[in-house]
Amino acid sequence: MERFVDQHLSEMITQLSNLVSLESVYDPQDTQHPPFGKGVSDALQAVLELGRSFDMQVRNVDGYAGEITVGTGSRMIGILCHIDVVPAGAGWNTEPFALTERDGRLYGRGSSDDKGPLISALYAMRYLQQSGQIPDDCCLRLIVGANEEESWQCIRHYLAHTTDLPSVSIVPDGNFPLIFCEKGLLDFDLHSEFVPNHRAPIQLAALSGGTSRNMIPDAAQCMLLCADEATATDCQTKLDGVEVVRDGLQLTVCAQGKSAHCMTPEKGISAITRLMEALCTLKTDFSHAELAQAMVQAGDYTGSKLGLDMQDEVSGALTLNLGVISMDASGAVHIQADIRYPASASQETVQKQVRSALTGFGYTEVDHLPPVYFESNDPLVRTLLDAYQQVTGDRDSQPLAIGGATYARALPCAVAFGPLFPWEEELAHEPNEFLSIDSLRSMTQIYICALRKLMEM
Repeated sequence: MERFVDQHLSEMITQLSNLVSLESVYDPQDTQHPPFGKGVSDALQAVLELGRSFDMQVRNVDGYAGEITVGTGSRMIGILCHIDVVPAGAGWNTEPFALTERDGRLYGRGSSDDKGPLISALYAMRYLQQSGQIPDDCCLRLIVGANEEESWQCIRHYLAHTTDLPSVSIVPDGNFPLIFCEKGLLDFDLHSEFVPNHRAPIQLAALSGGTSRNMIPDAAQCMLLCADEATATDCQTKLDGVEVVRDGLQLTVCAQGKSAHCMTPEKGISAITRLMEALCTLKTDFSHAELAQAMVQAGDYTGSKLGLDMQDEVSGALTLNLGVISMDASGAVHIQADIRYPASASQETVQKQVRSALTGFGYTEVDHLPPVYFESNDPLVRTLLDAYQQVTGDRDSQPLAIGGATYARALPCAVAFGPLFPWEEELAHEPNEFLSIDSLRSMTQIYICALRKLMEM
């Protein structure tokens, strides 16, 4: 096993480089390459072609997902990965869509989430295929989603168009040693119903910020139109903590934050909240003063100002992220939001409190994923933990509970298993995302060991 991985490590890096170079970000405007745009389509096809080159069975499920299968038995072991990535965002020290090797690290968007683990899992399957270790009654199937970072249309379409599902599955899109609990997820959109004061001396003419509801927004900006020179000067003086560019009576206001995954909002700084805090200093002189004040209240990632400060011992505290804000041509303001709530809480309780607290906003639920929870003595948990410990020798690290949403929610009896090791920093959805070469080597050995044990389980 170790020899195979070392012999193919350079080849794996080359294949990962090819995938990272494909900007597989969901593009709803690209109607020429449905369902998710050319970048995603190209990346999915590239993965399937790689599987075909390994003499594996492949299937493209209408561009929503793909299958790569080895073995012909009826007992199926699943591996769920995704080929799409979040936008690059700002703050990179390397080109985000060109894999760059520095000091044993492979930098690039998707290197760890989730293209690197996908390549690792595929080569684990290849090893078991070539070494004849797949029993006659088993098969291994890599299921590749193409819209995991957005609305999970991919896996929903896949489940509606397949008849064979794995009996157990691993999801290489989380942490080692494994994740036994995932918080509930509630995605929703807000529509401002606050009535602007069109007589105020400072009018909001444009507003935008953020790129995805599941990322802490690292940039937000607006355009203000002032009634006269004195107002423009006073406005420019009051706005603090933001960059202001003045052009006559027009002010362009830009706020900078720090991007992070919304499951760990404490690692980021919301540019939208910073912008709204600055606009609040204008008070009633600002046309959208009520909206700005409400956004600051909702911008607290703990949700405490909205009465959502709930937590439990197993999964921790609720988190809230206002990820995207925009103003359309009619002047209507829209917000894309995300909540990760404790496993012990109910969707109904969280939703009811959100609706009650966010007065002044229309509410539309976009998606809901219930929590995932496995007991520590579950056979799947014990098997995967044993495989991790056997390869790494690490018997101190324990299974985790997280706020992330992985494909473990998509299928019954599925557990998020790697790729992030306990000693590594989480950089998914952040600038300078990387996968270390040592981790690529180790995770591939772990996946080989785990798949072998699952086939024997």
